[in-house]
Amino acid sequence: MRVPLSIGIGKRTLDLLGEATGAVIENPFDKVFYWLIAPGSAAGWDMSALPSVQVWGATAYIEVPSVDSRRGPGVRWRVPPRDDRHLTDPTVLLAALKIATSAALGPREEAHR
Repeated sequence: MRVPLSIGIGKRTLDLLGEATGAVIENPFDKVFYWLIAPGSAAGWDMSALPSVQVWGATAYIEVPSVDSRRGPGVRWRVPPRDDRHLTDPTVLLAALKIATSAALGPREEAHR
């Protein structure tokens, strides 16, 4: 998941997730956070409710920092991977993203299928 920092969605999502978050990569150049979720777990999401968030698939290129990169000017771990959890539960992440997006952009109306 590619989530922007510039409009507050990324930081708010991280705050909402708290200890429920898995690993998070921060790219300060692009001003984004990347949450890692299981492949295909966001396939059924209605992205109309999350207009600034992008689901990146298996063919996407994401720069992954070394395990000890937590500071400095480049890409780094905002939340480093842990032995017990590196992926974020997609259901919990989706709920946090919806709340954070609504706070940043106002309420979103989901498309009905």
